[in-house]
Amino acid sequence: MGEFLGELMALFADGFVRRLRLARTRRRLAAGRPARIPCSARVDGPGEDAGYVNGRLLITPGSATVTFASSALRLELPAGGEFHDPEPGVWHSQDWAATAYRRPGPGPLVYLQTDTAHLPLLHAALAARATTEPV
Repeated sequence: MGEFLGELMALFADGFVRRLRLARTRRRLAAGRPARIPCSARVDGPGEDAGYVNGRLLITPGSATVTFASSALRLELPAGGEFHDPEPGVWHSQDWAATAYRRPGPGPLVYLQTDTAHLPLLHAALAARATTEPV
């Protein structure tokens, strides 16, 4: 019975902690401060490793790029590209939301996966152009 209660506590605490982190991320972005969200990424191109890499996305409001950073991979993703729905067979984890992003101009698709609650923040950051861009 104690093991069952321990599992239930972990389940409820995990959801609570995720909600707190999401609220903190939204507050930081609304205040114009950079925020990091957990993410997995994979580049789909010739000569690229076919595996996903776990890391974090650094989103800076007003910036022209979003940076994915991990110990094995660093990607600068320029804003203003196109989103595509990836095939379910290429997902790293079915528990996370996945999207495929094509950078502006030529270049391979970048598959990104993050918690479902963070996906709208990811889409907003990559869809927006920098505010310092000339009109």
